[in-house]
Amino acid sequence: MKKTPRVLLLVDWLPEQGSLLFDSLRKNGLDCEVMGINFHQSKWTPVNKILSHWPQSFWVSLKAFRRRHDYDYMIAWQQVMGMFLGLFKLFSFSSSPKIFILVATIVERNNLLLERLRRCFIALSYKKINHIGFISNSYMRLMKERFHLPCTKVVHLKLPIDFKENPEFSGFKAGGYLYSVGLSYRDYRTLMKAARKTLKPFVIATLAPYLKDLVIPDNVTIYSNAFGQKADELMEHSAAVILPLDRITSPAGETVLLRAMCYGKPVIITQTIVTQEYIEHGKNGLLVPWKDPDAIVDAINTIFSDPEKAEAMGRCARQSVLEKHNMDDYAKKIIDIIERNV
Repeated sequence: MKKTPRVLLLVDWLPEQGSLLFDSLRKNGLDCEVMGINFHQSKWTPVNKILSHWPQSFWVSLKAFRRRHDYDYMIAWQQVMGMFLGLFKLFSFSSSPKIFILVATIVERNNLLLERLRRCFIALSYKKINHIGFISNSYMRLMKERFHLPCTKVVHLKLPIDFKENPEFSGFKAGGYLYSVGLSYRDYRTLMKAARKTLKPFVIATLAPYLKDLVIPDNVTIYSNAFGQKADELMEHSAAVILPLDRITSPAGETVLLRAMCYGKPVIITQTIVTQEYIEHGKNGLLVPWKDPDAIVDAINTIFSDPEKAEAMGRCARQSVLEKHNMDDYAKKIIDIIERNV
């Protein structure tokens, strides 16, 4: 008789807030439980990440590890939890549980010493992790080479959309504003330079620390602490979405990108190692070079000069994200890997 694997899903929010991945895993037949932490997205700053998010993640990972014999696999949606589990296994000489990290993101630091220490920490952790999910092929190959990972350990899993119910198509709105949203690894300095070169209105939803030392042009409106439903409402009523990114060799901004595409918005986004696999330039969005405000302005003019093409681009974006980034398909791939390795 085929054994049904027992799995614990670790997330960085309270389980009672719900998890579409958890629901999909269970719906597709996995015996799954969930454990999480009380961390609010609105508090996501570099300082709180170190002083609050990491300690909470450490504690929940330790609680999970103490129950390692109750489960065949532990899935870490939040990669720090997976890395803590890997270190616990390493230093306790334990062979359980099997660990599956999803959405692995390793952003290079500017400080060379800190980056070397960080890579050492990651390499030690990876020794005891069974599977690592990467959201793009190019990034997966880069990490595989950097950390000498075997083929059996790396998995390509495109990021899924996380709406419980997909929003209605809202598309391009010729009289609307250009919308940008997000915290880490956004290049708002370049966006401000672009805003000064056009009369179009901009709306940016972020926190004050991410706009530090920037002069805000008159055509830019800032929304602080706009998360969840409010952020989605701002996106819904926008003409198009702009995501200027500060990192081109690591993931950044993909969750917002998929949400914008799901709303059917024409998206202008920095070309990175990940976004170049999600966006087909000119068809379901526009890719722009890194730190190039003139390219952003040109992309804005392209969208507003041909509303019909902008509308078609948004419809194509929605179709591609619904077909290629479905949560049920994502969950089935995870289950298949787990069942083959139990």
